[in-house]
Amino acid sequence: MLTWALTLSLDAQALAPRAAGSAPLTIDLPADMLAPPLDLDDATRDALAERNHADAAARLLAVGTADLAGHQVDDHAFLTAWSLVHAGRAGEGEPYIDILRGTEGIPLDYVQLTLAEILLALGEPLEAAGELAAIDGDSVLGARAAVVRAETLRELGRTAEARGVYEELLARPDPSEGSDLALLALAKLEGVGSERSYTLLRRAWSHYSTSDVASEVDQLLEGYGRKATWQEITPRAEKQMNGWGFSTAVKMLEPYVGQVTEPSPEACRFWFVYGRSHFRQNNLTKSASHLGPWGRSCRGVDDERGPKMLYLTGKAEERKKAWATAATHYAAIAELYPDHSYADDGLALAGIATQEAGDLAGARALWADQVARYPDGDLAGEGFWRLAWGAYLEGDTESALSWVGRALEELPIKVDPVHYRAAMYWQARWQVWPDVTQPALSVTDPVAVARAVEGFTRLVTDHPYSYYAQQAANRLRVLAPEVLEGLQRPVVTDEPWNVRVDFLREPAVEQGFALWRLGLEQEAKASFDSVSRDLLEPNEVALLTSLRKERDFLHAHEALHHYLLTVDINSMWQREKVLVEAYPLKYGTELEAATKTYSWDPYVFLALVREESDFNPRIVSHAGARGLSQLMPTTGRNVARWLGISISDLDKLFDPALNLRIGARYLDYLFDYFSGNPYLAVPGYNAGEGNVKKWLSEGMRPTDEYVEEIPYRETRHYVKRVMSSYQVYRTLNGTGPLYLDGSAYNDAAIPQR
Repeated sequence: MLTWALTLSLDAQALAPRAAGSAPLTIDLPADMLAPPLDLDDATRDALAERNHADAAARLLAVGTADLAGHQVDDHAFLTAWSLVHAGRAGEGEPYIDILRGTEGIPLDYVQLTLAEILLALGEPLEAAGELAAIDGDSVLGARAAVVRAETLRELGRTAEARGVYEELLARPDPSEGSDLALLALAKLEGVGSERSYTLLRRAWSHYSTSDVASEVDQLLEGYGRKATWQEITPRAEKQMNGWGFSTAVKMLEPYVGQVTEPSPEACRFWFVYGRSHFRQNNLTKSASHLGPWGRSCRGVDDERGPKMLYLTGKAEERKKAWATAATHYAAIAELYPDHSYADDGLALAGIATQEAGDLAGARALWADQVARYPDGDLAGEGFWRLAWGAYLEGDTESALSWVGRALEELPIKVDPVHYRAAMYWQARWQVWPDVTQPALSVTDPVAVARAVEGFTRLVTDHPYSYYAQQAANRLRVLAPEVLEGLQRPVVTDEPWNVRVDFLREPAVEQGFALWRLGLEQEAKASFDSVSRDLLEPNEVALLTSLRKERDFLHAHEALHHYLLTVDINSMWQREKVLVEAYPLKYGTELEAATKTYSWDPYVFLALVREESDFNPRIVSHAGARGLSQLMPTTGRNVARWLGISISDLDKLFDPALNLRIGARYLDYLFDYFSGNPYLAVPGYNAGEGNVKKWLSEGMRPTDEYVEEIPYRETRHYVKRVMSSYQVYRTLNGTGPLYLDGSAYNDAAIPQR
């Protein structure tokens, strides 16, 4: 069922493959495909989108229908009936029954469910049952339809059949849509006061604390006068944890800590929730003291949470700088849970922690084990890169080149774009500057130089939106500046989304677009979300998330931002269109005002803000950093004084204009402190100027080496993310040279004056 606008377009347009060969057929998304079917005012569309059903119903009933024609009649009838049903006024939908039965372009299961609920309210359970029987159980509405079907069977006196439908729903794992209603209904069928009823009610209490039935469930449980067990309270605490209620989760579980002593699936779940909630509150010692032992005890009992507990223990010890202890916990993941997806992560991180503990040889042995056992793991790139870098640090550049060569042969770029590009960059870099003890000394062999130029050129032309392309450009300014002079800035046009025809014919996508046009945005999102992102092209994911940005910018942007970290953005179809969507010029007026007096490129600060906060002005980090530019309270107060501002109320740091003004001033200070080198100023913002100064005091290195040697893995990746984001902003919106000239920092991160 394609929407009528799309059906016409598919019939009329000549479909063409993207390129020769077997490339998929694609189509430009019609401009009117998402146009509202009715001329509804903003308030009505807001009510539909926000599921304010009573308001939506009132507004739709007030719409004059005399001038409606064709699809407008169907669309209005469906939206009005849908809103009435969900406002608890299903019986008032009777006038729309005949229209609904002849509608086109509206998802059939939504029509059938709406009809069934109206018919049930009108005392026509047999007819309602017929509509419900036609709804596919795999539909997004399948659970809701099953609940209504069970109610219908009860209306017909077919209690045993109704019970069977409820039991079928409850066979699914919790939480599942519709199970809350089924639990309550079945508990009543069993007879409140019975043991079976108590079990069902307590299950609803454990897993559906925010459901519409929660208050009734609580009331019925009070009659039993029994306290929840730790097994029953754990899922409820887990829900708090998943909703960022970490302190609440800890308080809920604390009274039961002494009772949970023997390994079991329930015990592993208890300790995972308890320990992770402590970890997220930065209670690192307490978190590690529980998660470490239980991560080992849960082997063979809960092989999903066990490795996650060991991982969090390693992270906790890492934050405490207890590197050797962290390494033992990380390594235990691969030892105890070799088939888990975290196993390769464990070896990679164990190697990093071992290196930080001063044992490079031990670290290299762990990484060699990692790439041998898990060559397709998501951290295989990290392992290959660490092996190459370790060899280089020991003066064995030949082995380093061998490792990066293997990485380029064995590691698909889509698995780890960052480390793939790292291998490309250092393969070229070591051709001309191979000596770790004399990094400024270059070889003059023309063959080696030509290879290096070729490698750097590939980076700046084929991978322009990356940190390593920036470093390659800095080296080309020395070896072959003419390459940079010939680069052209991409042309950003307002082209339509060009997507695969197969994508548009995916049932959940078709349904989602139809619902979106109707204004049922949350229902559309549920349909879109049911499609695995692995089956979509990046521009299709960008299209789907872009639909949400006007009403829900923060979640839409965050979703696209983090999705793009998993793909190679430089090879995307409609690359620039996707990047414009993913790298918005948010808070442009405030950013311009905050940076206008500084000499550095303001897009550096915009990129930093994007990576720090995802443009969420109210965000608070686990360490207490606040607002758009993630200011720590002490830093915020101190820098504000430089500007003549007093910060007595920390909530002021949530004000976008003030937050950006203070953050920009602090970044300006760091630029000045570190001789204008953005690759020092940016890590200084993340890890503190004191740490950067300390790292520099351990030996002056070229900028590219300095970044790779940042001890904090989080900061090291942060620098690359911020500078990659900066490159996107500079390329899409800037003027002048495509790449910032950082060649002055090639030989030393802070050049000698």
